[in-house]
Amino acid sequence: MSWNTFLEGVDLETVPFSDDVLSYLDARSIDVGDPQVGSVDLSKVVGTTHRDYCGKTWGQLKPVPGTSEADFISNRDVAFQGLKRAVGNIQSLERNPDYYVSDEEKDHWSFYQVGDEYYISSGNNRTVIGRLFLHLNGRKEIVHGVVVTPAELKKESEVEPEHLSLISRLIAWFRI
Repeated sequence: MSWNTFLEGVDLETVPFSDDVLSYLDARSIDVGDPQVGSVDLSKVVGTTHRDYCGKTWGQLKPVPGTSEADFISNRDVAFQGLKRAVGNIQSLERNPDYYVSDEEKDHWSFYQVGDEYYISSGNNRTVIGRLFLHLNGRKEIVHGVVVTPAELKKESEVEPEHLSLISRLIAWFRI
């Protein structure tokens, strides 16, 4: 099959999810079950555990023009774009687009499933590129062979706020 892999040229006006914002999931705020290899509908990905990508839209993370050529020198946008490993991942997509539609197990690509929603725990770049690629080619936005870990949000009282953790460590340090 012939695939369109030119994600840099995608007009975000044609991408219905381009303005959807990825929320942050603090891994300390969930109880997790046993991870299993499975499938994820990328249209149900609502967030990430990676602070560099939360608060950004799918459109802001789309690879910029010049990414596939790795044009870091004359195009600063390539060097400083939203996805840290966009160049390598776009080049991998161009070499092997079937990766995103195959059932093969994919290393280091995983999600937390909270109810019907998913949060990226590993593989932020491939998730963004995969969703854009599948959308561009008119395919269902589903990837297979990824690790899915069921999770439940802890009750508010069970979650230790980040600043309390820091305060308790400081108090413990001063007691020594």
